[in-house]
Amino acid sequence: MSKFNIYLQLPAYLAEWLTHSFGSPVEFPPNSNECAIIRAFIQRLPPGALPDTVKDGNVAVAIPSSKAKPPMYFNYLSPRGKAALSEAIMDLFRRNLWAELSRVDTSARLNSKIYAWCEMHGIDIVHADTVRQKFYRMRNAYNRKGIFLGK
Repeated sequence: MSKFNIYLQLPAYLAEWLTHSFGSPVEFPPNSNECAIIRAFIQRLPPGALPDTVKDGNVAVAIPSSKAKPPMYFNYLSPRGKAALSEAIMDLFRRNLWAELSRVDTSARLNSKIYAWCEMHGIDIVHADTVRQKFYRMRNAYNRKGIFLGK
């Protein structure tokens, strides 16, 4: 990874999960989907655009090293590029949440399991209800299609 970063505005629970999982600044595995998105959409700073700077609540993401696009010159991710990266991060979060909690979603006490999952992944307990609702919405979406996965 390079010493150059881009900064993403993410919901607090997602930022906490991301930095707990990948460090600060966030460094994705070299062959990950997220690195591929960064490499695909990273570009030179357009004329008149300002470089990314640290802002409160933003998450620093390290730009992966690349011979084709050296981060020293290619260190600008457009707002749409950032949106694509944020969407990929949200997808990764959902897959992680579903993979780990769908196996234990058999009892009526799911809240305590959500709290434990949040604690295990560095998410402040004040965001546990948001995470719980995200899990319920995913499960209910399957239920509406006739695929019963739990309560």
